[in-house]
Amino acid sequence: MRSSGGAASCRGSRPIPLFGELKGPGVAGYFVSLTFPSSLLQAPHVARRTAMRSAGLDALVCSFAPSVCYVSGYETLASFAPMFLIVGIDREPTLLVDDFEAFNAIVSSWVEDVYTFPWGEDPAAVLVDVLRQRGWAGARLGWDHHQHGGAYQSYLRAAESVGASWSYVHLLVDGIRARKSAAEIAAIRSAGAITPRGFDAARAELRPDAPDTNVAAAAYQALVGAGSERMSIQPIVTAGRNSGIPHTTFGRSRLTPGHPAILEWGACVKRYTAPMIRTGVIGELADPVWDEMYAACLAAVERTIAGMRPGVSTRELGEHASEPLHELPPRVFRDGLRGYSVGLSFEPDWLDVPGLRISPPVGHSERLLAAYPTLEPGHVFHVRAVVRDVGRAGVGVSETVAVTADGCEVLTDYPRDPIRLG
Repeated sequence: MRSSGGAASCRGSRPIPLFGELKGPGVAGYFVSLTFPSSLLQAPHVARRTAMRSAGLDALVCSFAPSVCYVSGYETLASFAPMFLIVGIDREPTLLVDDFEAFNAIVSSWVEDVYTFPWGEDPAAVLVDVLRQRGWAGARLGWDHHQHGGAYQSYLRAAESVGASWSYVHLLVDGIRARKSAAEIAAIRSAGAITPRGFDAARAELRPDAPDTNVAAAAYQALVGAGSERMSIQPIVTAGRNSGIPHTTFGRSRLTPGHPAILEWGACVKRYTAPMIRTGVIGELADPVWDEMYAACLAAVERTIAGMRPGVSTRELGEHASEPLHELPPRVFRDGLRGYSVGLSFEPDWLDVPGLRISPPVGHSERLLAAYPTLEPGHVFHVRAVVRDVGRAGVGVSETVAVTADGCEVLTDYPRDPIRLG
C-alpha cells in the first residue's frame, strides 16, 4: 500500500543528473503522486512485521512488482525491470532499482533509502553488495515468492553469497495482501464502475463480418476514455471458433452471426483491477448446446455469489457452484475454478494472490489451497465461469466480488444476459 512520505535519497553507483534537484525542498512534492496517505499504511506494516517474526526472519527481499508496490508504493511502466525491496522488522526499507527508474522512486514511493545501479548491470551482484553494506550478512533472510518465477536466479545467487540462512517465502506478503483495506476496495469499486462501459462500446461493433479488432478497439477506447489506467491484461475478444480455445484473443478474425464472442476486460484505478466477462453474439446462438453452456455458466456464477460470506469453505463453495457445469455434454471443456483473487496488479496478470481461490482441489495446488481454507472479509475475487465447445465456441460470464463482514458486495454491474445485436 502506498503512503505519503519523504522524497527518496539516492546512493547509487554513479550520480544521476537532476535526481538531487528533483528531490530538493519544494520540488519533490510537486512531482510526487502517491496513492494512499500514511494513515492507511500502519496496519499492513504491523501485519508484515508480525508475519516476519513468526517466520523467524530478520529481513525479507521482495522482487515481485505487486508486492514491492504494496509495501513501498514504488511502481513503473517497466514492471519487468529488476527491482528489489529489502525490508527489515525494525529498520527502514531499502529499494534497489536501475538508474533509469530512480525518478519513479521519487514519484511513487515513500522509501527514502533508494540505491540505484547502472542499467544493464548484473542486478544479483548489486543485491549481494547492498545486503552486505546494509549489515544483513549474518541475518536470517527471506525471499518473497515471485508469482511468475522472475528473479529466481537472483535468489539463488544471494543465498549462496550472503546471509546466515535463507527461506523461500510463498505466503508472507501475499497473505497480508489477500485482505484488502476499505481504501483498496474503494479503488476496485472505482475500477468496477468503468469496466462495464466497454460492453456498451463493444455492442455497437458486433456486426457481421466485422474484424474482432474493431470490438477490442472500441472497448479499449471506452475504458481508457472513462479514466482507466493501463490495464494489467489488455481487453480480450475471442470470437467464433477461437472462443472455443482457452487463452486466445483478437487477431483480425471476422465476426459470424450465431457464433459467440467472449469479451473480457478489467479497468484499472490506482493499479487495482475489476475484471468482467460477458458473451456477445450477433442474433441467436447457432447451437442449442451453446445456450445450455451459457445457462450453466450463469448458474455457476450466481451460485458462487449467493454463497460468499466469511467462514465459508473455498473448496465446498467451489464444488457446489460448479455443479451446473457437470450437467453439460462431455464434449464441453470446463473447470472447477469459480473465483480467484484480484486487486493490486501489473502486467501481464491481474491475479494477485496465488492460492486464494474458490475451487475444489482438482487441478490446483493442495498446498496453496490449504493456505486459504475459508473466505474472509476483505477478500476480493474475480468470480467466473467459462466453458468451451472445444474448437467451435466458448461462452462465459463473471463479476468482481468483495467479501464483506456479513456477506459480499458485487463491485461490477452490467446485465448478465448475452450481449446481442439483432
